[in-house]
Amino acid sequence: MYEWWKRIVLALLKVEDKKPQPLPGHREGDFLEIVRACPAFWDFQLLTWRIYLAAMAGLGTFFSCILFLVNPLTIFVIIPLWIFLAIKAALIYMTLRLDYEMRWYVITDRSVLIREGAMDVREICLTFANAQNVFVRQGPVERWFGFSNVEINTAGGGSGPHQGSTQSHQAVLRGVSNAEHLRDLILLKLKQHRTAGLGDPDDHVHHDRNHPALNPVLVKEILDEARQLRKVLETSNLT
Repeated sequence: MYEWWKRIVLALLKVEDKKPQPLPGHREGDFLEIVRACPAFWDFQLLTWRIYLAAMAGLGTFFSCILFLVNPLTIFVIIPLWIFLAIKAALIYMTLRLDYEMRWYVITDRSVLIREGAMDVREICLTFANAQNVFVRQGPVERWFGFSNVEINTAGGGSGPHQGSTQSHQAVLRGVSNAEHLRDLILLKLKQHRTAGLGDPDDHVHHDRNHPALNPVLVKEILDEARQLRKVLETSNLT
């Protein structure tokens, strides 16, 4: 049932259910690691759905009983209401599962690509030229379920509130089970990137400011002066 619904929804949304491709410039044989959210992250989302389901069922049963005792004819209202609540619960379950399955993290030699969502597809790419800090965040709930989040701050980013998986100056690899490995991997790629001299574009700007390019007009004037000086010297030697 879910797979059928998933194919229908993805077809309507024109979203492909396949691994995202690295950015242009990635060559065959270059480093590539594709990571997805771990099953423990889905267990966490499933628990939130079950809590919602239990709360909705409890409240619905309570008020349905009251309405039925007051007026048995309200059964014609109660039954459609329960059908509506059941459809809503099923849609929430399918949406949560689709969000879990459509979450991809692609790490290459130069960047980290995050793609998430199906209804609203969000994609963010952080190059190691802009990455500044990488750390693992795990709260009590995450620790209980056994997953963590890897957060990457970029240049100019701060430690602002964390909402969603992506925000300005920060990207979050949510729901991964090997967070320490991913953190160390990203730090290693970041170090290699800077060692190779492919780092922050500002470094190149700083280098250019210290060694500005020669002005072609100025070069021509110096060359003309040198030629005239040479002619004067040659003339004086002849005389």
